[in-house]
Amino acid sequence: MEYLCNRKANIICYVLYYCRILFNLIQWLIIITFCCFAKQFTRSRLVSLIKILSVYIVTLAVLFTVCQKLPYSFFYRSYGSNEINFARIRSLNNQRRSKAREVLSELNPSGTRRMYLQNGKSDHLTYAIGVVTVARKNFIAEVGELEYLTQVMTQLHDVIAKHGATNYVFPFMCNVDLKPEDFYEALHLAQYFPNETKLYSSTYQEGSYKRTGKMEMEKQDYVFCLESALEYNPDYVILIEDDAYPKDNFLEVLEHLIETKLETNIRRGERTLNTVRWGWVKLMIPYSLTKYHRNWFFFCQWVALALLLSGIVWLAHCFYIECCSSTRQSANIIKTSSTSFCVLLLFTFIYFLLIIWIIGRAYYVQVRSFSPYLHALEPGTSCCTQAVLFQSSEVPSIVKYLRSIKCSRHFPLDFALDNYRIDNNIKQYLVSPNIFSHIGFYSSIRQSFNTNEAEFV
Repeated sequence: MEYLCNRKANIICYVLYYCRILFNLIQWLIIITFCCFAKQFTRSRLVSLIKILSVYIVTLAVLFTVCQKLPYSFFYRSYGSNEINFARIRSLNNQRRSKAREVLSELNPSGTRRMYLQNGKSDHLTYAIGVVTVARKNFIAEVGELEYLTQVMTQLHDVIAKHGATNYVFPFMCNVDLKPEDFYEALHLAQYFPNETKLYSSTYQEGSYKRTGKMEMEKQDYVFCLESALEYNPDYVILIEDDAYPKDNFLEVLEHLIETKLETNIRRGERTLNTVRWGWVKLMIPYSLTKYHRNWFFFCQWVALALLLSGIVWLAHCFYIECCSSTRQSANIIKTSSTSFCVLLLFTFIYFLLIIWIIGRAYYVQVRSFSPYLHALEPGTSCCTQAVLFQSSEVPSIVKYLRSIKCSRHFPLDFALDNYRIDNNIKQYLVSPNIFSHIGFYSSIRQSFNTNEAEFV
């Protein structure tokens, strides 16, 4: 009963909040209209204003209804309880676990491991992909085995094999658990895939871990995995967390972007070597952190898309006026309606700004996911490190810098990398849309779980 009352109260608060937004929007539209038509405000102008406001209200009502089911939209609200959301997330996780077990059942353990180890000694290794992993023991009692590592490793192998890249892509597990001998999932997978294990001294105890701090330990683990990957002499190092699930086309996208954007670029119609110094490319970022107000580049995308759509509507309106009016009427319209056209452009621009903001950036960038060749490199952000591609030549200096600083709750690993980038004046990039997805509803760093299905659905 208490839950239902709280739910009704929340819904009332949401409705009042959106009504206030709508009221403010109408108020500004009326002010803008009066400013534009102060000298020539007639009854026909009032009718036009009412029509425009009606379009805005109807659109908002439709978006409010539709977008409640879109996790990254402005109007999205999760009306289910934590238990319901948690059940959805577990169902998706179990589906991936079933697929991973099918892949494992078809593999020859010793043959698969031997193949990767032999290819890892090659002089022409392009990618070394390290999966940074720790056991999630504290959570097993509540939900059972999560098997994130199994899901990620089998998906990596499946994509590499289908792409015919087993001879130049080397995946390995980077086990940084405090008690690696008790990490049974990693021990089982070590029969199939190469494994690097961080060893702790016999005197190292749980108290030492607590004194060091979680964020500092995360940095030290990251340094260990970077150095482990570099031992295989690849052109590029990719470090991913064990809950970053690769998409089916991630290799194809990477090869296209490296060839056309990073190693070379096109200038004056000719392909030339890229001389810009860059450190890393982030292969995913939580879409909840890519809203338009969080980054100047995202903001520019928002404005540019609204201008494009409003320009199309404005041109269509001009074409309609030109085609549907007689020659004399058309001449009169051109003389008298320049202000009207400007107002139309302004109102449609605000209209599309509103629509694009409400629906959310995550759904517009997904248009590029239809083809690997539509993916783009954008300026990177300070967050996050779930999946990162490093240029091997930059890794030694990154490792040296990370060893010289100490991370904390207020200065985590991704902030440290961003400081390194600023100090050395190098570029970072972000692949858009993501080519990895976040599947971990339990965080090994924070020792807690997230039941917001927006991150996982």
